[in-house]
Amino acid sequence: MFKNTFVLAALAACASAQNVIIASPPALATLFPGQSVVVDVDRVPSLTGSQDVAVAIGIQSCVGLAPAGTCDGVDTTGNIGTPLFSGPYTPQPVGNGHSDLFQNFTVTIPEFLPAGPAVLSVAHFGLVIGVEPFLEVVNQTVIIGNDAAF
Repeated sequence: MFKNTFVLAALAACASAQNVIIASPPALATLFPGQSVVVDVDRVPSLTGSQDVAVAIGIQSCVGLAPAGTCDGVDTTGNIGTPLFSGPYTPQPVGNGHSDLFQNFTVTIPEFLPAGPAVLSVAHFGLVIGVEPFLEVVNQTVIIGNDAAF
C-alpha cells in the first residue's frame, strides 16, 4: 500500500512541475471583439524529463453563467469555450538569463462575445518521463469590452 501511495505521489509531483501559466494577457485585461491578442503560455523547465505535446486555447463568456461581473464557478475543465487555437506547444527559453520557457500564440477575439467578464483557458497536454500522459487546464479572467475601436 505504501509503495502505491508513494508512486502516485511521485507522479503527481512530476506532473505538477510541468504546469503552464498564462503570462499574457494579464488578469482582468480588457479585450475587444475582433482584436488580435497575444497569449503568452509560459512554464518552468522540468527536471523530470517531461515532453510538451500540445495546447488548446479557448474563451468563454461568463455573462449569465456566473454572478454579475465575475467568472466565479465557471468550470473550464470539460469545456474551454470557443477554440481560438489548437496545436503543438514547443516552448523556447526566454533568454536574458532566465530559465523559463515560453511560446506566444496570436489569436482573434470572436466578434459575438458579449461585453463583460470571460474566461480565457489554456488546455496543456504533455508526457512525463515519456510515457505518463497529463492534461491541465489553466484560466485567466479577462473583460470583453463593448467598444470595437481598440
